Parts: sequence; C-alpha cells; structure tokens
Amino acid sequence: MKFVRTTIASVLTLALLALVVAPVAAAGPERSKISAWTVDFPSGTLCEFAVRWDFPADGTQLVFPVRSNGDQLVRAVGRLRGTITNVDDDRSFMLRGGYRLDLLFHADGTIDVVGSGSIVAGYFPTDVGGPSMWFFRGRFHDVVDATFTATAHSFRGNATDLCAALS
Repeated sequence: MKFVRTTIASVLTLALLALVVAPVAAAGPERSKISAWTVDFPSGTLCEFAVRWDFPADGTQLVFPVRSNGDQLVRAVGRLRGTITNVDDDRSFMLRGGYRLDLLFHADGTIDVVGSGSIVAGYFPTDVGGPSMWFFRGRFHDVVDATFTATAHSFRGNATDLCAALS
C-alpha cells in the first residue's frame, strides 16, 4: 500500500509540475522597444579618431526563454536609422536599412552573434580584426567569448569600412 501511495504522489507531483512548466515553456519571447542611444568611443578604440554612434529608437528586442541546454536567444529587429560621426572633424556617415541581430548566449559563456540586413559592427583592439568599424549589408557571424571579445568573424555581402569613410 505504501508503494501505491508513493507512486500516486509521484505521478501527481509530476502532473502538477507539467501543468506549471508547460505554460512557461510554451510562453513566447518577452518583447520590448529598443530605446534611442548614443555612445562615444575614444580615439584608438575603433578608429584612429574619436567616434560617436547616434541611433534613434526604431526596433524591437525579443528575449526568448532559456532553452533546456542553458542557451538563451536575444533578438533585435527593426530599421537602422543612425549616424556615425568622426568627433575630431565632425564628418558623419548616415546609415539606413532593416536589420535582424541574434545573440545566442551559450551556457558556457560564449555568444554567437548573427546579423542580417544592415548592421553596424565595431571591433576593439583585442577583437579579431580590430580595431575597426564596419557597416555590413548582408549576413555576418561573430563568435564572442565570455569577456565579449570577438574570437571569430565571417561575412557575406557588402561591407563599408567606416573608419576609412570618415577619415
């Protein structure tokens, strides 16, 4: 009789757990609007000169539930409408186009960054290919370590070297 009670209690516990977990697992991503942002990079960080990125709000961020393996996807989608400025001489480059940017955070701390459409990417001196700053139109894939240092990069499409364009 004790075995039957324990089994029934275990089955009931699993059934209740399934009722609680199923809606959470089935839940879609959390959505939020991307706010306008401006950031300044000192000379030597991305280019030989100081750079300002200025982007008005025009997109949505989707934070998906953590997967069973511990990975989590954060997606940004929208229209790119921004300006990159050489702060030293006030030259600027206007950026336009649609984009999708996926950041897949792995349980081991690495991140796959996959972008398609019109994407601005800046690489610091410690990054593979850095320091540099690019306007990509196409598809790119970067691999980033736990310290957010780019360790691998691949790209298909058109690329504009923004440091050269603003020199």
